[in-house]
Amino acid sequence: MLAIDCGNSRIKWARFEAGRARDAGHASLRGGADPWALLGAALAGPIDRVLVANVAGPEVAGRIDAAVRSRLGFAPQFVQVEARAHGIECAYREPATLGVDRWLAMIAARRLVEGPLAVVSAGTALTFDAVDAGGRHLGGLILPGDRLMIEALARHTSQIPLVTEAGAPAAGLDLLGRSTAVAVAHGTRVALAAAVDRAVTTVARALAADVVLIVTGGNADGLAAWLASEGEVRADLVLDGLAAIAEDEE
Repeated sequence: MLAIDCGNSRIKWARFEAGRARDAGHASLRGGADPWALLGAALAGPIDRVLVANVAGPEVAGRIDAAVRSRLGFAPQFVQVEARAHGIECAYREPATLGVDRWLAMIAARRLVEGPLAVVSAGTALTFDAVDAGGRHLGGLILPGDRLMIEALARHTSQIPLVTEAGAPAAGLDLLGRSTAVAVAHGTRVALAAAVDRAVTTVARALAADVVLIVTGGNADGLAAWLASEGEVRADLVLDGLAAIAEDEE
């Protein structure tokens, strides 16, 4: 089975055999090497099923569908969010409006954690979702990621330049920037980390239980380093969720 995770900025894929991932790859949707050529190469070889998580819109979905049909001769399966399936009960009144990447990340996290959990996906946007011990999705948060915050400041002010994202976490008063670039970089990362920490604390208090935090997404390592909450990084949780669904449906 080939799993494909198409986000806002990148497309990622991996083959799964007996629940184990191999031949993983990724490509940017915003410049660089042709992502469709790279995906086409990944579609070579024995593949009998393709599962797709797509949040990049219908045009991208069409490109993936065409690539799979032309290379393999069958249609890919675009996974949809369900009200209750694979160990998770969706909190949304209209489940289809929940991002399928968030849904799959929760499904994968549930396989790793028996009790209450929270999943943070740090990418173009940052999302937070909480799940109780019974698999009930409690809801979530959506914030702009670091890069979106930085770009918004540069675009809508006259004296704040476009800067790079924050690097290693700062200790003590080094948290406070002594230049505009550092102030912006640290400020955006602190804002995201503080939001996640508060959300984890709020859920833990409401459930009167410890909450296991799992961090995923392209910026997972960078965000996790700034968190006060202890979190486990699983960079490819959406792909793992696709594999979990394939396993359940065998």
